[in-house]
Amino acid sequence: MPPLDSRPVTTELGTAALPAAVLASIEACAAACRATLSQLEDERERLRAVLDRRIKPAPDGPTRRLCAVDGAHASVPTAGVGFVALAAAAVEEDTLTDQEVLVRMLPPVEELESILGGLRSLLELHLLARRIRATTSGLFVLDGSFYSVLLEINRLLMRLAQDHRGARPPAWWADFRPLIEQFFANEDWRLVLECRRVIAHSKAATAADDVLEYAPHLSGTITDRTLWTNVLNPGEYALPMPLIRRDRPHLLTGYRSPALGDFGAIRRAIEHGYGQFYAIYYRPDASGPAYRIELPAALIAREPLGAVLATFRNALRVNSIQEPLPQFLADAICRQLGHALAATAEGARTTLQGEFDLAVIQRFLGPHRTPRR
Repeated sequence: MPPLDSRPVTTELGTAALPAAVLASIEACAAACRATLSQLEDERERLRAVLDRRIKPAPDGPTRRLCAVDGAHASVPTAGVGFVALAAAAVEEDTLTDQEVLVRMLPPVEELESILGGLRSLLELHLLARRIRATTSGLFVLDGSFYSVLLEINRLLMRLAQDHRGARPPAWWADFRPLIEQFFANEDWRLVLECRRVIAHSKAATAADDVLEYAPHLSGTITDRTLWTNVLNPGEYALPMPLIRRDRPHLLTGYRSPALGDFGAIRRAIEHGYGQFYAIYYRPDASGPAYRIELPAALIAREPLGAVLATFRNALRVNSIQEPLPQFLADAICRQLGHALAATAEGARTTLQGEFDLAVIQRFLGPHRTPRR
């Protein structure tokens, strides 16, 4: 949507200032959305004509069993350290088939979220690789984009390399190095990238390559997913485009490990795998949006693509949930992680109240911020 006016909406003081500012912003937000929707409506036929060569009726095919993998991470402060947890879950159809959980205590660490995000991505891919090895059929969907996974893991590896430049790396890495080393030694990432049964579905797709090329005046306002939701009719899809559209050598950087031998070979294999991925936009019905689906080259031919789209469409069972049911259930399971951590930290505080003065407990183990409800 067009950028909102950055000037203060209100200059009122006192306790009513924030509610007044929020209420005053509603009309501005509505006006911005109205302008974007009107512009999309006015330009739909022009954009559809421009994109006509990329629009095709979606092929149909047999449905397969769908297994979705998702993960989460959370942290709560306690006794001057971070109590953190990572989790990943695999749900096939409507049954939890596998899960992996890692819980650790960490000292204060800068950029903790980026470290946990990379470790969570490793855990998701590890669990997905485990499921792939356990079955020879079905379709697997990874929550998010393959490219966002790349960014998350790369940030983790760069921080790992940075912290290990000296002779005495931070001791807390010892809890996570085995996970990282095993992940690469088992070639979990490579297996996922080379498997012909894996797709990725990003609910918060932010790519805007098509907008920039075909509707540059809307750049910064909408994403490619919005563009294709506007252009596609129900039952249509946009022809596949490479996931990595520009030459990006050395996508995976910043990491060396004596334990892994030739990491360059691992990196080349992973980068080659990313070169074989494509993205499509698919609008299954009139009531929903277009979905961005990333899939390997082996699945973009008409027959395998028909099976992918039929399986994806069949798993959209609830109108109010804009994702396949297994993906929704895996996400719902992992979202309980934060509640579990908070309950555990509160249980520890309650246990220690019998051993220490209440004032001491509150001083060192208090939440130190407004509890989330």
